[in-house]
Amino acid sequence: MKNLYLPITVDHIARVEGKGGVEIIVGDEGVKEVRLNIIEGPRFFEAITIGKKLDEALAVYPRICSFCSAAHKLTAVEAAEKAIGFEPREEIQALREVLYIGDMIESHALHLYLLVLPDYLGYSNPLKMVDEYRKEIGIALDLKNLGSWVMDELGSRAIHQENAVLGGFGKLPGKTTLETMKKRLQEALPKAEYTFELFSKLEQYEEVEGPIIHMAVKPRGDVYGIYGDAISVSDGFEFPSEDYKKHMVERVVEHSFAKHSFYNGEKPFMTGAISRLVNHADKLYGRAKELYEGHKDLLRPTNPFANNLAQALELVYFTERAIDLIDEALAKWPIRPRDEVEMRDGFGVSTTEAPRGILVYALQVKDGRVAYADIITPTAFNLAMMEVHVRMMAEKHCNDDPERLKHLTEMVVRAYDPCISCSVHVARL
Repeated sequence: MKNLYLPITVDHIARVEGKGGVEIIVGDEGVKEVRLNIIEGPRFFEAITIGKKLDEALAVYPRICSFCSAAHKLTAVEAAEKAIGFEPREEIQALREVLYIGDMIESHALHLYLLVLPDYLGYSNPLKMVDEYRKEIGIALDLKNLGSWVMDELGSRAIHQENAVLGGFGKLPGKTTLETMKKRLQEALPKAEYTFELFSKLEQYEEVEGPIIHMAVKPRGDVYGIYGDAISVSDGFEFPSEDYKKHMVERVVEHSFAKHSFYNGEKPFMTGAISRLVNHADKLYGRAKELYEGHKDLLRPTNPFANNLAQALELVYFTERAIDLIDEALAKWPIRPRDEVEMRDGFGVSTTEAPRGILVYALQVKDGRVAYADIITPTAFNLAMMEVHVRMMAEKHCNDDPERLKHLTEMVVRAYDPCISCSVHVARL
């Protein structure tokens, strides 16, 4: 029967944070429509902090997500400090970055081993891998627990960290704890390298090869990192963080509670580990740089599956980077944990690199309270590009067994490491 369109539906994408699905409409002529349905309802984190005292609001923002709560907390704190005209000391900034790296290590390890690897090994979930792949599960838990412990020591808890405050930290761990942290990170490096070698052997599906616009925060200084004040685009353009709304334009789409984002209002784009490498691999150093130079052909800017290998490379890099940052802090020991801040009216924008990509916080402070807030997460930036890649996969496999098609489209989504709950936001503009 001609022109009969049938839906192929994934009601719930497995092994991602939050509730999302895929709907593919297939007919005689092939794929008619692809929709990445984000079913999570708005949680109004921006709206509920309007009028709150600044420090109270900063305690609310990390509750957006347990996967990347440190990223939310530290980005919000920096936006607030920019708004009131405060700049932290270098040693405080170094330790904040170590705290952020704890989040990066934990998140990348969980994503790669427990969410992605089962697809390649033929398992529906990581628990079924334990008997045959005990080593890999052990490395996953070791790296995850290391990242969690770093956040616990520097952030006062592993999730929803309260110890990062305006002006610095509420308190700092002792010198002995930092020395132990350095040792544990050094011991983790071989496990991070094993992860990279493992993921370098996994398939990157050519069905989704094609041009991608990549965006990443331009790191401060000369080294690959998390914090920055401008956004780099893979076409060579660069713009200050404060201009994010001009060049990263959000639009409402009818099939999703999360908006889609477009570069200069026209083109979907990608952000995340592979985007960081595309724009700033020249700032890598150490063992991570060696691995990058030896595997450039696999870290392809034209394939979203390269994001998995890029995260594995970052496990190596950020473990090394945390060791160096701890050395910087220890060289200035003892460190005063906090400076007094003077509350002023102002507006501040912070752009950082969360595990999944660019995270934007924009805060207006008036009379010590939040007067305006806008939060855009990596997944919200990625959704339009993600939908493009799901469609590309669907067009190549629309005549396959529907279960295989569903599996492959889910793999595309998982390659982006989405945090769907984070992606839904409503801010009155």
